[in-house]
Amino acid sequence: MRIGFFFALILIFSHSSLLLNAQSLSKEKKDARESLPYWDQQISPVDFDEAEGLYELPLLDSVIDRYQFFFMGEEHWKTINTQLQLSFLLYLHQKAGVQNLIVEGGYSFGFLINEYLRTGNEGILRKALTNIPVCPEDQRAMYRQLYAYNQKLDPEDRIQVTGIDVEHSPELALQALYTLRPDDREVPRRIRKQLHQLAELHESPYIVKSDVRRFFKRFARSVERHAEEHRDYWGADFGRVALLAENTLAGYDFKLIKAMIFEDTWQEREAQMFRNFVVLQPYMANGGYFAQFGVLHTDLYQSSQWEFPTLAQRLNRLQESPVSDQVLTISRYVREMDERYEDLGKGEPLANMIRDVERRYPGQVVICNMTGPQSPFPNLSRNFQYMIFIDEELEESACD
Repeated sequence: MRIGFFFALILIFSHSSLLLNAQSLSKEKKDARESLPYWDQQISPVDFDEAEGLYELPLLDSVIDRYQFFFMGEEHWKTINTQLQLSFLLYLHQKAGVQNLIVEGGYSFGFLINEYLRTGNEGILRKALTNIPVCPEDQRAMYRQLYAYNQKLDPEDRIQVTGIDVEHSPELALQALYTLRPDDREVPRRIRKQLHQLAELHESPYIVKSDVRRFFKRFARSVERHAEEHRDYWGADFGRVALLAENTLAGYDFKLIKAMIFEDTWQEREAQMFRNFVVLQPYMANGGYFAQFGVLHTDLYQSSQWEFPTLAQRLNRLQESPVSDQVLTISRYVREMDERYEDLGKGEPLANMIRDVERRYPGQVVICNMTGPQSPFPNLSRNFQYMIFIDEELEESACD
């Protein structure tokens, strides 16, 4: 009897144990099944068919109609930047009618790039890129592709480029200012001297930097003191002319070493770029805007690195912004900036997402939605709605 009783107990405990194990395994499988659809819906590889000129990105298809300004963050000096910049630009052009590429360069740079896109003149492209030291060969290839793409479109549908940064190259500013001169207007007497100096500097075979700097100081003063004469002479372009003068002086004042010591320098630049966009927006093409700047410019909420509003914040929140409440940010995951994500509430969910991306999409670029209905990223998603994750090997290639 006792042997039978103990044997029965053993069977009961064994069955219970097996049942608990089975329930535990079933729960794990259930959790895995439930988590997989979430990631399936919120993560998508960036796979553009450039050979056919077709650009598909289903993860963004359902939301792009809600926005006017699409802001992508980048890590500078990476070869892959221009590839992504062109791919997302053409996707947004085809899917959302975006016709404006906003670049982290001075207005004069964008002005000359537009002249190249209009004429196909390689000399203009070479001049613009010679004075912009960030990845010139990559940019040359990208703008050539953009020129070829534009040629297939009606003129009113073509993509234009606008730079909203301070002027980092006074020589380009000089070129743009000279090109903006109207051919059919007499120069008012009070500003004749400045226009004569502009022609002399432009036509000189030698660029003396001190002469150019002196000219812009005097020219900016002339624009301020004789605004009426300048407005009569420049006509509809007066706003851009005044902006060129202002931004060239701001560019002289902005130095990277100075910015690393004095945080106010960054704040002044962010404010200037916002003002530039507001002034230049009426000159831009119809349709939306796509920009690719360094990641710190793209936070929609308070950044842990900057104690002042970013460009994206200003564009999205300030009443005078033409794109208020219409900014979508796609940030870039930067491996060397762990503290950025810690301050924004990184935690285990982001680490899980990265592991899942690396496992499922090796060697690819992946876009991740941070704002899904069950998003585990309440803090990150305030700063950017999407994140680009790039395979480490793809990111290794740096440009000159």
